[in-house]
Amino acid sequence: MATASVQIEIFLLTAIGFFCGRRGMLSPQTREQLIDLLFAVILPASIIDSFAIELTPDVLQQTFGALLISCGIQVFYWIWNHLFYRRSEPGHRVCLRYATMVSNAGLIGMPIAAAYFGSRGLLLSAMFLVPQRVFMWSYGLSMFADANGRDALRKLVTHPCIVSIAVGFGVMGLTTAGVVLPAPVGATVSALADCTTALGMVAVGGILSDCRLRDLLDREVLTYSLYRLIIIPLCVLLGLAVLPVDALSAQVSVLLTAMPAASTTAMLAAKYRRDALFASELVMSSTLLSMVTVPLVVLTVTAVWA
Repeated sequence: MATASVQIEIFLLTAIGFFCGRRGMLSPQTREQLIDLLFAVILPASIIDSFAIELTPDVLQQTFGALLISCGIQVFYWIWNHLFYRRSEPGHRVCLRYATMVSNAGLIGMPIAAAYFGSRGLLLSAMFLVPQRVFMWSYGLSMFADANGRDALRKLVTHPCIVSIAVGFGVMGLTTAGVVLPAPVGATVSALADCTTALGMVAVGGILSDCRLRDLLDREVLTYSLYRLIIIPLCVLLGLAVLPVDALSAQVSVLLTAMPAASTTAMLAAKYRRDALFASELVMSSTLLSMVTVPLVVLTVTAVWA
C-alpha cells in the first residue's frame, strides 16, 4: 500500500506537469529554466539536507557501498556498449551508447528514490551519481566530440550536485560533532529539499507533453527502452543479489539503474550535429515507459531484499 501510494503521488505530479505542458503553461523555455533550478538549487539543497545526520559505521558502509556499486555498474555499461548496437548506423550508435551509460537518475531518479526510501535513499543516490557524472563529462562527452580533459574536469568539480556533496560531508561532520546549522539556514535547506519530488515530477510531465505516439513505435527505440528499463536493471539486480552488499544500497542502485535516457543525450546530439531527432525519441520513449516499469522495479527490489 505504501508503494502504491507513492506511485500514485508520482503519477499525479507527472500528470500535472503533462497538463501544464499541453496547456502552454510549461513552454520549452520554462521547462529548461525549471530543470536549471532543480539542478542548481533544489537538488543540491536536498543533498545537503540528506547529509544532516550523524556519521555512523552504518552510514559510512552504505555510502561507500553505493559508490562502489556505481563504479562497477559504469564498467558494466562500458562492456554492454561494446557488445550491443554494432549494427546501428553511426549516428544512432553514439546516441544509444551514451544513453545507456548516462541515465536520467539525477532529475528523475533522485526524487523517486527520496519518495520511496526517504532521506537515506536520497543520500545514497547522491553518492551513486558521482561515478556517472565522472564518466558523463569524460568518456560520455568524448563520444560526441573531442573532449578537452581540463574542460571535462571543470564541469565535473563545479557541478552543483558535486559541490553539494562536499558541503554535505561538512554538514555531516558538524552534526556528528554535535553542531547543527543555524535554525533559519536549516529550515531554508529543508524547505527547498521538500520541493524535490514535486518539481522533479512536474518537470518530467512537461517533457512528456511533447511526446507523440509514433515516437514510441520505432523498433530501435523500443529495443533500447527494453534494455535500459528492464534487462539492464535485471542484470544488476541478479549480480547484487548474490553479493554481500547492504540491502538499501542495493535497492537504490537497482532503482537508479532503471532510469530512462538522460536529457543530455538529445542536447549533445543537437550541439554536435548528430541525430538529435533520434536522441529525442530515445529520451521521450524511455521516460514515458519508465512510468510503468519503475513501480515494477521497486516492487521487485523490495521483495528481493525484504
